[in-house]
Formats: sequence, structure tokens, C-alpha cells
Amino acid sequence: MSELEILLVDDDEMLAEMVAELLRRKGYEVWTAGNGLDGYASYRLHQAETVVTDIDMPELDGFEMVRCIRAINPLVRTIYTSGAPERYRETLTTETKTFGAAVLRKPFTEIDLLKLIPSSIRENVKLESPSYDWLTDRNKRLWKQAV
Repeated sequence: MSELEILLVDDDEMLAEMVAELLRRKGYEVWTAGNGLDGYASYRLHQAETVVTDIDMPELDGFEMVRCIRAINPLVRTIYTSGAPERYRETLTTETKTFGAAVLRKPFTEIDLLKLIPSSIRENVKLESPSYDWLTDRNKRLWKQAV
């Protein structure tokens, strides 16, 4: 059984290494990059099935990087992370509806991330892609899993 390959792109080096280590312990093969340009270069080499990316980064932001990656693989699974996803509401809504992308608000939990990464090597995780809607109450999480 082969490992699921994940590209993790975040300019917060400490966070990226912590998340990468978590994913490796769960059996994933993980590559990391510190900005969108390096993330795109890494994707060209490894072509991971899933890209987990911060949005606001130097060189190329997460959206620009994913647009470049989709020129290689239009079906790449994408998980966007941000401390302020409401700033990108319109683009994220399009991403989730058009491409099935998921969004995680930073800080996120291990369980929140693992639920969004389907793999036959893990147990107790649904394989279908979750869909998300905006919550209007700003005191609650911005995204909720649609029923």
C-alpha cells in the first residue's frame, strides 16, 4: 500500500515542521516549502496528491501557487489555511464550490486537519470530500461542514 503524498506550504517554518512531523507519524510522505514559489517548484518535482497551503505568503500566495499547480494537475486536492480566512471569503467560496477545496482556520487541531486528508492508510476517516458553508455568526468558526 503506497503512502499518500502531501505538499505542505507555509512561511511559518515552525508550524510547517510541526504539521509535517504529525503527518509523517500518520504515515504520509510529506514535502515542505516556505513560500508559494518554492511550493510550486516542489510540486513540479513530486506532484503530491494533496496540497496544504497557507494563503498569505511571500513570492506567490497560496491561491497563485495553486493556480500554477492546477496547470499541471487540475484535480489536485487543496486545503487552504489562514488565520483570517474571512479576508479571502469570495475566493475561498469559489475554490470550495468549483474545486472542492477545503479551508482550515489557524490555529487548527490535528483532528481538523486529518479529517480533510483522505487516505486508505488511515482508519476512521471518510473518503469523500467534505463541503463547507460560511457561518454568518462571526463569534463562531467561519466554516462548518455541510450536512
